[in-house]
Amino acid sequence: MDRLSEVLSSEYFCVTAVRGLPQQDLLDRLEIVVQGALQEYRLDNAIEHLGFDSWGVRIYAPADTEWIYLFDVNGQTGVAHMEPVLRRLSRGTEAISVWSLLDSTTHVKQARDGEVIATCSTWLFEPAAGSDPDRLNTALRHVGFFLEDEPEGFDDARAALEAVETEFGLRVEAGAVKGPLPTIFVSSQLS
Repeated sequence: MDRLSEVLSSEYFCVTAVRGLPQQDLLDRLEIVVQGALQEYRLDNAIEHLGFDSWGVRIYAPADTEWIYLFDVNGQTGVAHMEPVLRRLSRGTEAISVWSLLDSTTHVKQARDGEVIATCSTWLFEPAAGSDPDRLNTALRHVGFFLEDEPEGFDDARAALEAVETEFGLRVEAGAVKGPLPTIFVSSQLS
């Protein structure tokens, strides 16, 4: 298994992982009605087919892990990172999301039981806030966040991915994530 930080570009991306949620439950929570097979797109060509304004999300559901992953087609959009989406996805479970918009603008959110419990914007250089930010803050500190002097060449997007990978045990198969994955369109009414 590979690390998310080895698969995703640090330029911009949005990845959300939800623990123990079967794919059909994920689709139901996002009000996706499937008629037939879902279209599949690769990481490197989804925008080409769906457009930059797409609210498309690619679904990676490996059989051998407890996590299901959502990768935004256009990482600049942050669809799967939006609070209403995270609240829906985390009902009865937990979700963790990392959204890197531009260099030094990375957002990390943790949701549990339908509530966003921790949120951190690395742009603010402050620890995560929320009703239960301790676990996320510990993970972020462990990889070098919130220090007086950031190490030379510190990449906050990569570091945020490393923090959640380590803390939550997230791993993916690079070939599968880069290859064709079922793709859905999240309704803007959920935001």
